Amino acid sequence: MEEKFEKIRRFLDACDGLVAGTYREAEVGISQVLRCLSESEDLKGLFNAVTEQFNYPESRSLYLRELPNGRGAAYLPSRQSDAIAFVFCLLVEVDAGVVSLGDLLLHYFYVDGSYTASYELFADRFLRPFRDIVRGAFPAAAAAYSYRVPEAPHAPDSLREETAQKNVVFEGKLITVRCDDAVLPNGKPCKREIVEHPGGASVLCVTEGKAVLVKQFRYAYGEELYEIPAGKLEPGEDPMAAAKRELEEEAGLIADGLTLLTVLYPSPGYTNEKIYIYEATSVRRGERHPDSDEFLNVEYIPFGEACNMVARGEIKDAKTVAALLYYRAKRSS
Repeated sequence: MEEKFEKIRRFLDACDGLVAGTYREAEVGISQVLRCLSESEDLKGLFNAVTEQFNYPESRSLYLRELPNGRGAAYLPSRQSDAIAFVFCLLVEVDAGVVSLGDLLLHYFYVDGSYTASYELFADRFLRPFRDIVRGAFPAAAAAYSYRVPEAPHAPDSLREETAQKNVVFEGKLITVRCDDAVLPNGKPCKREIVEHPGGASVLCVTEGKAVLVKQFRYAYGEELYEIPAGKLEPGEDPMAAAKRELEEEAGLIADGLTLLTVLYPSPGYTNEKIYIYEATSVRRGERHPDSDEFLNVEYIPFGEACNMVARGEIKDAKTVAALLYYRAKRSS
C-alpha cells in the first residue's frame, strides 16, 4: 500500500513542480509528470478510464477556439473526467512534439506577448485543476502523502540589478536605445532593453475653473490627443523653467508661479524618462509661439468635464491624466 501511495505522491509532486515552475522548465516538467503517471498502475487505470470514450480531436476544436482577432481562447471542460482527459491528451501532444508549447501559450493563453506570463495563466487555468482533480480521486494517498508546497525562493537582500555593460544600438535626435548586459539580484545574467530619454516638463493650468489643454496629432498612436502643455528637457535644463516656457509657447500664457505636483515615470519597464508635472499659478496672457513643427489647438475645458473625459477614456495621455487627478485630489483634501 505504501508503495502505491508513494507512486501517486511522486506524480502529485511532479504536478506541483509543473504548476509552480517556469516556461523554460515546463517541457522537462511535463515529461516528468507523464513518466510518474506511467509508473503507477492506479494512475494508468484512472487515465485509461477517462480517455477510453473521450473524443480528443473533437474536444480540441471545442475547447481551443479561434477568435476573430487571429488569436485563440482556451477553455477547460466542466466535467472533471473530461477535464483531466483533455489536459492529459494536450500534455502528451506537447511531450511528443506534436504541439509547440510556446505556440500554444502565445496563441491560446496570450498575456502581453510574454511566455512567462502566458505560462502562468496556462498553469492556473489548466495545470492546477488537473492536479487537484487527480488528487481528489485518490483521497487515501493524498491524506497519507499530502502534496508538496514548493518553498518560496529566498528573497535577495537587495532588489537592485547591476549593469555589466551598456550596449548602444541606436542614437537618434531624441532618444538613444540600448541593449544592456545586466545581473539580476540572484546573480543570474539578463538583458535589458532601455530607451534613454532626456525627460520632459509639463504644466497644468486651471484658470477661471477651466483646464488649459492642447490637442495635437501624435504620430506614434495615429490619434489626436488632449494634453497639458509639455515639452522635452534640454541638457541640464531646469524642469520648472522648461514648464514655464512650454506653457507660453503652446498656450500663450505666462505663469508667475509654478508648484510641482509630481514626477511621473511613464513606462519604467523600458525607459528612464521622467516627466515633471507642475501646477501654474498667477497666470496672465502672453503670446503663443509654438515650434515650426508643432501643430496644435488650445482648448479651455471646464475642470470637472476634463475629469469626466478621463473617466470616459477621452483623455488618454498619461501625464495629463495624472495632472488632472493629482490636482483634483489636492483640492479635495
